[in-house]
Amino acid sequence: MKKVLIVDDEKDIRNIFGEVFAQDLGFESITYAQDGLDAFTECSLQKFDVITLDHMMPFMKGAEFLIALRNKPGINQHTTVIMISAYLPDLSETIKTVENTFFMDKPVDFARLGRYVKMSINNEKV
Repeated sequence: MKKVLIVDDEKDIRNIFGEVFAQDLGFESITYAQDGLDAFTECSLQKFDVITLDHMMPFMKGAEFLIALRNKPGINQHTTVIMISAYLPDLSETIKTVENTFFMDKPVDFARLGRYVKMSINNEKV
């Protein structure tokens, strides 16, 4: 069963992504988190095949979540993350070199998102 964690503070965005992952990409299990803290909790509870991540969120920004996820040994430490944000130019160059991470601008190119997801599911080098 393919599992995704969708992390975004906007409910409408979470719902759109959920539909795409369920209907277009064939994911059977979709979990939602509204910020990085919720996402971090979810990542300690279950293993995901892929995580989509917004950057500008309350409590814990996407980049902070990504660094915490990669630095803490756990079941999702190496899970592919797809950061999708209108604020990518604001990210440090260090963040942009984090392993198993893709970066996409908003508005989302869903065909490109699908390619990234397929690459991560097929365990291709990211």
